[in-house]
Amino acid sequence: MQSIKADELPENPRVRANPLSALLLCFTIPIFFKGRKKTLDERDLYKALDEHKSETLGIKLNAAWEAEIETKRLKNKEPNLLLAVIRVFGLQFLALGFLLFSLEIGLRVTQPLFLGGLVNYYANPTNKDDKYTAYIYAMGVILCNVINVLFRHPYMLGIQHIGMKVRLAMCNLIYRKALRLNRTALGGTTTGQVVNLISNDVGRLDTSIMHIHVLWVGPIEIIIVAVLMYREIGIASLFGVTAMLLFIPLQAVMGKMTSKLRLRTALRTDERVRMMNEIVSGIQVIKMYAWEKPFGKMIQFVRRKEMSAIRYNNYIRGILQSFSMYMTRVSVFVSLVGYVLLGNFLTAEKAFVITAFYSILRNTMVVAFPNGIQQISETLVSMKRITDYLLYEEIGDNSKISANSCNKTKKTDDLNGNLKLTKQITLEPARQEAGIEICDLKAKWDPTAIEYTLNNVNLHVKPCTLVAVIGPVGSGKSSLIQAILGELPTESGSITVHGTYSYASQEPWLFTGTIRQNILFGLPMDKHRYRAVVKKCALECDFELLPHGDKTLVGERGASLSGGQKARVSLARAVYRKADVYLLDDPLSAV
Repeated sequence: MQSIKADELPENPRVRANPLSALLLCFTIPIFFKGRKKTLDERDLYKALDEHKSETLGIKLNAAWEAEIETKRLKNKEPNLLLAVIRVFGLQFLALGFLLFSLEIGLRVTQPLFLGGLVNYYANPTNKDDKYTAYIYAMGVILCNVINVLFRHPYMLGIQHIGMKVRLAMCNLIYRKALRLNRTALGGTTTGQVVNLISNDVGRLDTSIMHIHVLWVGPIEIIIVAVLMYREIGIASLFGVTAMLLFIPLQAVMGKMTSKLRLRTALRTDERVRMMNEIVSGIQVIKMYAWEKPFGKMIQFVRRKEMSAIRYNNYIRGILQSFSMYMTRVSVFVSLVGYVLLGNFLTAEKAFVITAFYSILRNTMVVAFPNGIQQISETLVSMKRITDYLLYEEIGDNSKISANSCNKTKKTDDLNGNLKLTKQITLEPARQEAGIEICDLKAKWDPTAIEYTLNNVNLHVKPCTLVAVIGPVGSGKSSLIQAILGELPTESGSITVHGTYSYASQEPWLFTGTIRQNILFGLPMDKHRYRAVVKKCALECDFELLPHGDKTLVGERGASLSGGQKARVSLARAVYRKADVYLLDDPLSAV
């Protein structure tokens, strides 16, 4: 299937849909007719709405998160990611909450009253109500159903849209954070942890957001329903409601247990994913030394621990879900039996009305409420894990590279004591010469460590010179380059880089794409410079060996390059970039 650019996709019909079309979802009808005629593919997709784009949502949430960090920093408190999410999506979420409140209280609670009047009309032969009253009861039952259906689905669609927006914005925020982590923070996290945050923790936001409103609508609804049932069967209504309410503390306790088990499961999943990544990365060594069985046992042991936590979590989830099977029936039975034991005569009208009221409470308090408690508990754990990751150290202000100011102001002195010029003359900024200046630099990776990684380093590199820093392993050669790049936090001293710089790391890396794309790295194609770089980096022979030359696809799904070829491509990427300073961290170690 050929990939389609986003700009080539047709406009989203939701943009031009009128309110009635949006309410009835009529704008989706053309895609159904198209799917009936042929198999849908990528070309039948629509452009994403601006409000659904990851970039737009990420910018909003990132601004709110930075504002939250700054606010809590002034108050010396820990920032709360949930407050940042509320600032961005709170109004939309609150509007949908009022819609759900209207549907639950205004329609679903009213419907049993119309149903009771309709049953009473047919059950009592001596009823003096005319047919028009019966028509009103019937129309009331029908309208409650119709209006509930018309507005329930837009509510569900809207709440799922908010969940999708929060998920996209959170993924964008995590991705931004991954690009800004310093070396110390990178050493404390793993790729598996980031993948787990995006796939599992962020993914729980979709389902949990759907249950949040039930946590405050449910208690209000149960009070109103209890009052209405009291009017129907008196004190007997409290028997069933009390039996239902007795299970809520048990649900809360189990929800708290689910939260703890969710945290334990997430930690063990991180451990398993990390170990699997390490095994896959070193699978050649494992196969060469025939270590399959020992490493297989290690994976089985870690997986068993993870499955144990998942199993206990599912036990509690099953108990919570089992409440929905018998709690409603038990409550109806207790209320009706109590009503009869109190000496009352049970009629069909009261039986239908009480059953309908408990059916409402079943959907809200028995099904949605415990699910909401469980989902919210797990989401709070996920939010805490995401917050901890977002609070990892970044490349701080003290690690940023400074640049000398070019603006200079001169003032004339007296000329022979007769002519005096008092006007200030501001010289235009001159072009900075390439070079590096390091003065009394002290830096270390671990702020709590006693010894400095770099101590009292002074360095002055003149422009147009080649400088090599040599020394034994662990002497700080790579740390010096990391300090110049701003990755190593500086305790004292200054680092000044005049002009732009390009960097080639000690470990070569490639992204999925052609070799030419890996060398250009987003820069425009300059054929003369490109050929010169390829020649100087000795890539011409490699291009002759590859099936498609520099257009050969490399990466996860492409051709496999040797260590030396990867090193030469990474070096060519750094050299192709026009810079004033080139920082090369032993890029030819694998050659």
